[in-house]
Order: sequence, then C-alpha cells, then structure tokens
Amino acid sequence: MAAGCNNAPPGWHLNEEGALVRDTIHSMLRRCKGWDYSQSAVYMITIVLADRRSRALGEVLGDTIAEHCAERSAHCELTALGQAVAACWEAIPRFYPHVELICHQVMPDHFHGILRVKERLPCHLGQVIKGFKLGCNKAAKYSAILSPSTMAACRPPSAGGLFAEGFNDTILFRKGQLEKMVAYVKSNPLRLAIKRSHREFFKRVDDLAVGALHFSAIGNRFLLDRPLVQVQCSRRFFAYKRVGTRGKPKIDRDAAGEPIAAVVTPEYEALKDELLTAAHHGMVLISPCISDGERQIAREAFMAGVPLVTMHNKGFSKYQKPSGRYFDACAEGRLLMLAPAAWPYTTQEKPMRREDAVAMNRLCQWLAGDGAAEINYKGMTPANIDKLAKEAALCSSIPSASLSVNTPPTH
Repeated sequence: MAAGCNNAPPGWHLNEEGALVRDTIHSMLRRCKGWDYSQSAVYMITIVLADRRSRALGEVLGDTIAEHCAERSAHCELTALGQAVAACWEAIPRFYPHVELICHQVMPDHFHGILRVKERLPCHLGQVIKGFKLGCNKAAKYSAILSPSTMAACRPPSAGGLFAEGFNDTILFRKGQLEKMVAYVKSNPLRLAIKRSHREFFKRVDDLAVGALHFSAIGNRFLLDRPLVQVQCSRRFFAYKRVGTRGKPKIDRDAAGEPIAAVVTPEYEALKDELLTAAHHGMVLISPCISDGERQIAREAFMAGVPLVTMHNKGFSKYQKPSGRYFDACAEGRLLMLAPAAWPYTTQEKPMRREDAVAMNRLCQWLAGDGAAEINYKGMTPANIDKLAKEAALCSSIPSASLSVNTPPTH
C-alpha cells in the first residue's frame, strides 16, 4: 500500500511515516493463534480491575517478609466485593458443567483462576469468562453491603464494569506445568508482600543513566557498582535441541520444562566454570543472553545464586514484573534487567536482528570495562558498532573502552 493511502485493511494502520504496520494487540485481548478455545484443556485465567488503583477486592496481609526468613507467608483479606467475586467464580460449573475449577486467588486489583474444560464447550471460553464478569458486575452493583464510595471506586463509568476488557490466558501444554500454575496462583499474596518489602528491586526505572548511556531497568541497580565480567559464548560451544518443522523451530524441553541441550562442548564447560567461579568471588556476570550458551550460563547463575545483569532487546511494560527464577533473584537483590532506552516495550515478540545483537554486545562490553569479553564482529567496523550501541542507549558521546558506573565517559 502506498504511503498516504487513507484505507488500511482490518488490523493494520498507517504510521507517521506512511508505512503500513500491524495494530498492537494488548495482552488481555490476545489469544493463542490457531487454538480452538472450545476444546478440552487446562487454562489459567487472569483479569484485572478496570481501575487497578482502587484495590477494591481485598488487602494482602502477612508476616514480616525478611530476606533470610525461612517461613514466609501472606494472604489476601477479602472485602465483601472480593468474596462476591470468589463466589461468582465458584458458580461457573452451575452454568457450564463442562468446566471443572482447580483453584483461584482473589488479589486486591486482579484475579487469577485455573479451570479445566473437561469436554468440548458449546461456546468460546471467552463467553464463560464474560458470564463470570457479568456476575461480578451485578454483585458490585446490587450488593447492599457496598458503600457508595466503594461503588464509585470500583465501577469507573468509562469502563462500564468492574473488570477491564478481555482476559489473559495461559494454556497447559507440558507435563509438570499444572503444578507450576497452581503454585504461581497460590503464591500471589506472598509474592506481592515480598515486592512491597523490596520495592526498590521491583520498580521499573524508565531512564537509568550509567555515564552517558541510558537504559530502562528492573532490579538491583547497585549491582552496577560492583566489578562486572561479560558472558560471551559462541554458538559452536553450546546449543539447545530444537523441534518443529513449521515456522521457527522451538527449544525442546523435558517434563519439568527445562530446555534440553543438544551440543555441550568442553569449551562451554570451561567457560561456564570460569564465569561462575568469578561470580562466587565477588564479580557480577553481565550477559546479553543472545546465544544458547549465554542463556544457559544465565540459568546456571540463577541456580547457583550468584548476581547477574541481563540485557534485553526491548523495554519493560508498565505492569511488568519478574517471574519464576527472576522473581526470586530480584527479591534477593541479585538481578538487574536492562534494556537500551531507545528500544521501547512492545506487546509483540521482537525478533533479534544482528544489529540489535551487536549493539547489546557492545553495551555489555562498555559496562563491563576491564571485564569485557573479546568479540569478533565479522563484517562490521568499530565505528558502525559504536554507532548502533550509541543510538540504542541514547548516548551522545562515545564511551571509553573501560566504562564503569563510577567512571562515566567524558570528552
């Protein structure tokens, strides 16, 4: 379609330059492409309040969350509206006998529920969730327990209902995934309590200045004050097993969801041991996590409990929070996630271009300083490499080869 054309096909629009680009589909409206949402499966559903500031469904209470506390617990004390939401969820099988409820968790500003579709539904799963949300709207509107002030807080006129449009779903595809789903849902109050007690490690920073470089960040920013050593691993040294013939092959995983290695060389083992030894002796690993070997060393670092800085090829969303190993590492202050400031968050997956990988590697080199890895950027001049990295990190001057947080570049 030529630039300046006023007509765009459904799902597309013309950007400011006149190019045709696909519309952004936000996470609460995205569905798994090609999946039949009437068929039997296990689904984890997440919906959020239209006004997430209201916290109308409850309040998280619990023990003091300390870093070295072995027994940590928390729970969500539900309001009358929160109890009504739970009751509406528990009533779903009365209207849809095809559905079996597994577990749920009401949180102050959102709801998680896991259900199993035992036999084919007569409708899309979205209709089931729509009915649940309509029941919650009625509870919010007609319950005599609710005060007018609470009603105003949890039913924004512009949204027209208690919950925001749409829902997020996760479909169970692998053995062992259900246990992780249930654990995630049940641990939500504790995770929120941990986040509140370590706010500085979970708060997104939109413009973290490191010398002349700028990043968006989540995690322990003080890791950059410690000596860094860069993780750089050739694809010849380590590779995951991949399966699938249509489209991009996916990494094969075992029953526990862990990636399966296809190539593990002595060079990889030596590099991994060297880096983890350095980390155990006070160094902080910094990795762009581009190659399979770099990602696997990051996994090994998480399991070993050593500090890690990771570079990402796009920014972080407003409500993004670490999960799984990332969450635990953030809570313990041993993880920092960085993204170049010029690369904003997008809901779609961002393909890793060579230009992006080059910029990320160079930024890691600059941050690591004396701990930088030697990298052969085949076919590219140093000036071109520096230009890509500067543009990504909104850098107006060329950093020195031994950039560190405490010695910003000056020219």
